[in-house]
Amino acid sequence: MTLDITKLSPEERKNLVAQAKQIEKQEKEQRVNDLQALEDIAKEVVPVSFALLLEASDNLAKAKEQVFKNFIDYLEMKIDTIGIKSNQQSHTITYGNHSIKLGYRITDGYTDDAGYGLAMVHKFLATLAKDENSKKLLATISRLLQKNAKGDLDSKKVLELRQIADKYYADTDFQKGLEIIQNSYKPKISKWFIEAYLIDGTGIEQSVPLSITGVNLPDDVDLTFLLPKETE
Repeated sequence: MTLDITKLSPEERKNLVAQAKQIEKQEKEQRVNDLQALEDIAKEVVPVSFALLLEASDNLAKAKEQVFKNFIDYLEMKIDTIGIKSNQQSHTITYGNHSIKLGYRITDGYTDDAGYGLAMVHKFLATLAKDENSKKLLATISRLLQKNAKGDLDSKKVLELRQIADKYYADTDFQKGLEIIQNSYKPKISKWFIEAYLIDGTGIEQSVPLSITGVNLPDDVDLTFLLPKETE
């Protein structure tokens, strides 16, 4: 039922306004109390939780260090006995129904020379933009040469463009520019990682939940023998 305040007496309207102000005051006080309660809870649980997470991170770091150390002799013997490609980034070791995969991940990276190659490519492409079809081709190639959020080119797209240049634009600045870009490719190691898997009772491989990739290895754990050898 809707209240028609026009039918209320002045005294009733005055009381109604007073009640509304009182309710508003109580709501503000309740909000202040609720915010203080949130602050009190945070004060109690954040330090305890943060300490727990720090302990978990420390345990992961210790486990990561120990697992890599455990396999150093194995991996060195594997290289000497079986031989592996210098660009092999991961190794999976299995015993029984347990498997451990360890290695490193890389992200694309280029030296400053890539900028000269890009300039040559764009200068050449500008000469092609003479008709609508050429402009569409130019737009497609330009998209393939777009840099990611970190300012690096996508090496797979560069390779794709190099194959196009070798086939259709041999001995042009397009091909030469892409060659410069490829020769300036210098990938960067992003993380050393460990993954673990087990075969369950039904024969299905299950991943062991880990979040260990972000934990840095100590400086005294030397794994440089697993990295690609630089060509002279």
